[in-house]
Parts: sequence; C-alpha cells; structure tokens
Amino acid sequence: MDEVTALKNMVRVKSAHLRFFWETPLYYRCDPSSFDLYKPKFMFIDEVRRASGAHPDPLFYHTEDKQRALREMQFGLNEKLGEFMASNDPAGVKETLVDLFQDAVRSPTSENVEMAAGTVNRLVDDYLKNENVINTLVSVVTTDYTTAVHSINVMTLTIRFGFYCQYSLSQCKELGLAALLHDVGKTEVSTHVLKAPRRLTDHEFEVMKQHTIRGYRLLSQNLLPRETCLTALQHHERVNGSGYPFGATSFCWPAEVIGFIDCFEAITCHERPYRAALRPYPALWKIRNELFSGKFNKEVFRQFVLNLAKKK
Repeated sequence: MDEVTALKNMVRVKSAHLRFFWETPLYYRCDPSSFDLYKPKFMFIDEVRRASGAHPDPLFYHTEDKQRALREMQFGLNEKLGEFMASNDPAGVKETLVDLFQDAVRSPTSENVEMAAGTVNRLVDDYLKNENVINTLVSVVTTDYTTAVHSINVMTLTIRFGFYCQYSLSQCKELGLAALLHDVGKTEVSTHVLKAPRRLTDHEFEVMKQHTIRGYRLLSQNLLPRETCLTALQHHERVNGSGYPFGATSFCWPAEVIGFIDCFEAITCHERPYRAALRPYPALWKIRNELFSGKFNKEVFRQFVLNLAKKK
C-alpha cells in the first residue's frame, strides 16, 4: 500500500483524547506506508502505557472504526464537559465544546449531528444548575476563530435568550441545535474566501452567500427538523427583503432570532483586518441603526437588549 492510501485510511487522534478510547484499537506509524497496532480493543491507553512505557506519538484509529471512535470520544468529552460545568469553568467548557462540535460543523453527517444534538440537550438541561457558565461562556476569547467557535458562541447566546424569553425546554433545545448548525454550509465554501484577510470582492461575496443554500441541502439530506434546515437557509434574510439568498420578507421564527444573534456575535467577537470587534452596547447601537431601516425584528431586538442587560 502506498503512503497516500495508507494515510487516507487512518485518522490522527489528539493526545488529549487518547484516554477516551477503550473499545477502539489505536495504531502507530511504523514506516511511511504502514501502521502497526499499539492499543488493542478493550484496553485503555494507560494500561498499555504501564506495560510498554511512553506511547508513540501520534496515534491513529482506522476509518473502519470511525463511528465507534466518535461515540467513545463523544462520551468522554461529555464527561469532561460535565466536570467543567460543575466547576464553573467557562474556558474549559468552551474548549471542550469546540472539540465536541467541530466535527458536526465541519462534517454534518447524521451521526455527528445526532451526537451534537445530545450535547445541546445536555447544555439546556443543565442550564439552570450552571447558569453562570452559559452566561459567561461567550465572553471567553478563543484565538483560533473558526466556524465552530462562531457557531458555539451563537448557540450559547441563543440558549440564554431562549431561557430569558421563557421558551419551553424543547424549544430551547431546538433553537440551540439550529444555532449550532446555522453555518454548516460554510464547509463547502473555499478556504480562501472564508479566511480572506480583507473585504470580499463582489464575486467572492456571491460565493459566500451560497453557504445558506448548501447548509439547507446538507441538513435536509440528514433528515434534520424542518426549522433547523430552514434556519441554515434563512438566517441571512432580512425583514425588509434586503437579505439573501432569496430576498424574502417572511421566514421562520428561529431564523429571525438566530439571524439577529449571528449578526451581533460576528461584530462583537470576530476581529478582522479591516475592522475591530465592538463591545456589546456599541454593537447594539450599530444594529439599532439597521433596525430602523427594517432589517431586523424589533421585538427580537428589544428582548435581546433586556436579556443582555439582565444581571448575571
């Protein structure tokens, strides 16, 4: 087997995730085109390490074991998430959420989305026990600002907004999942457009706008709830018809809520070469100017301001 084919069949494991694997066998690279077994099934990495000393770095699992590996990693990360939630550690929660959700945001297969939905449900269920973690989570600065980080920020703001508005638990879970997955279409947008260190050209912006349609298609293929799919499609639509992809003036309620929060998060959390991130209240003032041109729902704006002003 040649080197390219050999690597294509293997998935590298982060060192921090090694302890989660028990049923999944792990392999090391013994030469450029072949891998040997290091940790067999039904053993933890520490058991092997105690017997053989320091493990080779890096270790891999085979693509044939991907779903088993993802389930084990999801379980381990959820346990880690619970520990950080219980200890009131927003930075640890943010780091763990990025680990948990980056596969769902980067590759929204039915398995990845199902596991992400389970974590969203857990966050919502734990909200009242750990309200301060959710309230401060979005303020934790992450230097590697990716689509996953943006999506997590939007999700946490949306969950807090849903609780403030006294939505039911099921509504908060649906909103949280829709917020997490609203930008999955960006997985099909080229990196040079996503990470352009300047304002996009007209052509690049047209390419970027396609992420809404692509996100809708990806989520529909995986049989996600209708409003989750519609939110991916409609979160850049605006009440006055100035949005995209269709210039609609009427669209689903989650898209109105998440579209507003998406805009707020982007201008408060994402530094760009051509503009600095704004503090929350200057950002709201900027959005307020757009509000009076009819872009956003006034009631969503009012409730969000009240939610933001609520004592944490």
